[in-house]
Formats: sequence, C-alpha cells, structure tokens
Amino acid sequence: MRDFGRAFSLCFLSWDLGVSNGTLARAQVNTVGLSGQVTDPQELAVPAATVSMKLTATGITRRVNTDLEGRYLLVGLPPGTYEMTVEADGFALFVNTGLVLTIGQAAEFNVRLEIQTVAEVVRVTEAAQLIETHRTAVAETIDSRRIENLPINGRNYINFTLTNSRARRDSAPSIGVAPTSGLNFNGQRARSNQVSVDGADAGDNSINGIRSTVSQEAVQEFQLIMSGYMPEFGRAMGGVVNIVTKGGSNALHGNVFGYFRHKDIQARNPFSVEVDPATGALQGVKQAFTRVQAGATLGGPIKKDKTFYFFSYETTRRQETGFTNIGAENFG
Repeated sequence: MRDFGRAFSLCFLSWDLGVSNGTLARAQVNTVGLSGQVTDPQELAVPAATVSMKLTATGITRRVNTDLEGRYLLVGLPPGTYEMTVEADGFALFVNTGLVLTIGQAAEFNVRLEIQTVAEVVRVTEAAQLIETHRTAVAETIDSRRIENLPINGRNYINFTLTNSRARRDSAPSIGVAPTSGLNFNGQRARSNQVSVDGADAGDNSINGIRSTVSQEAVQEFQLIMSGYMPEFGRAMGGVVNIVTKGGSNALHGNVFGYFRHKDIQARNPFSVEVDPATGALQGVKQAFTRVQAGATLGGPIKKDKTFYFFSYETTRRQETGFTNIGAENFG
C-alpha cells in the first residue's frame, strides 16, 4: 500500500512601486533606518547638506537635508545595496557606492566632507562599516549569500536559523494542518515565535501556526531576533523571524531549477528486508520514495526606475510508502 503526497508552495507575485516622492511602500518592520552626521575637516557640523540614497538595483532615490547640527535621518529604506551621495556648497561631492543595508537595521553612518578646491569628487568604493548605537535587540541577519550557498535538505530556508547557536529544533510534534516554525528560542515552544513576510504576519491567529511561505528562490534575506525586540513585533514570547522577499530590478533576471530524488539512486536501509516467497530466505528491499522539487523565478522592470515585477513558483511532489517492513519476520 502506498501513500501519494503532493505539496505546492505559494505562487508568489510581488510588485515594487515607486510613488511620486521617490519613496517605497514598505511595512515598518521590514525596512531599514539610517542616520548620521555630516561634518567638515575640522569636525564641525555642515547644515543644509543634501544626503541622497539611491537603491542600486532599481535606481529609486531618497533625499534629505541635514539639520543645524549636521544630522540626517532616513527611515523606511528597503534592504539592499545603495549609492550614497552628500553634497554641500563649498565642499567636494562625497560618493559611496558600497553601502549595504540589511533588514531591521537602525544603522549610523557619519560623513566627513573635504573642502572643494577644483571640480572634485571624493569617491569611496569599499564596503562601509555601519554601527548601531541604539539597538537593544539581540539579532542576526541571514543574508542571501548563506541562503544561496549553504546546503539544505528539503529547501526549507527557515532551517538556516540553526546556524545561530541560540536557536534549536523544536522537539514538540507539529500538527499537519497547522505546522509551526519548528524552531526553539530561549526555551520557548515553536508556537511562541512570530514569523512575518514583508512586514505581514505569517502566523495563524488562533494557534499561531505558520501559513504557507514563499519559495526559497524568492527570499532575499531574513532577520532573527532572539530577545529585546521592539513593540511592533507583538505576539512573540520566543523569537522573531522577519523575512524580506526579492523584488524586481532594472535588469531582467530569473532562473529555472529542479531537484530529483528516486529510490533507485539512493541507499537501501540495511534493516529493510522481506521474505522471498520462492526460497523463504530474507532479501533486502528498498522503500519506495520519489521526490521532485522544481520551480522558476522571473523579475524585471515594467517602467525603468519606477515600477518592477517579480514572480516565483515552486512545487514539491512526493511519492513514498506509507508502511515499512523494517523488522519484518523478527529480522529472520
């Protein structure tokens, strides 16, 4: 007797829309804050300097002016790689092309301007070291490099959480129709965690089970918050898993993938035996198991620097034996 199971992931379609003032519509918990101070060579404040942040992938730009103390503040920035420019009268243009902001950051980056002598630009190409002086939460970001390169069984990217020493697998059984995150933070059960996708709650309101999530190919990065999180992460006694998905960019990009596992190309369980009806002798037998995981992604611009699309689809189909003959005939 065989059991045939099929599981289909969520077919995910996202649209990144730049509104008229150049901002992006994003949920607060799913964005980045950046602040700092602009000073001159004598460490004095530079007021009314223009600070611009351009998201490299989409070209969308946010601008703000410094106050009388030379300080600036940008909130609601989507995670990604930015080009930062700072300009002020009498000073050389400052350009930093390697500013990487990750989900949930409240980063601080100070800029020192040089006196302009000729048409001069101070260009920084190395990755900037950002600091977070006001963060109280114990958190870590699982970036796209880990998601794309670390090995994983079953393509459940949430398991990358286990690379953090404060996370454990939850030993409590999971109910099929209302699965949990399967993670244990600080001794709390898995139903005590909060999982959000692009700022939206991905948990069931009744028992806090986790709803269907997006494909691993659609995940840009996610943040783990183990303790000390802010009030916007309401219903959590354990940890918070804050997921941000990929979006379209000015470049057309996508991929097609497939993974196949069949009983004929995997090892047999050494204890799986049956009696040969012809000879009465024990013989080895493989348990039926076939799994196919496949999907595709596609993203690009609808209108350059303005509107983008990103589509992701993944399916999992599995065929396996619902019963086992391990230990049949009392191992002979």
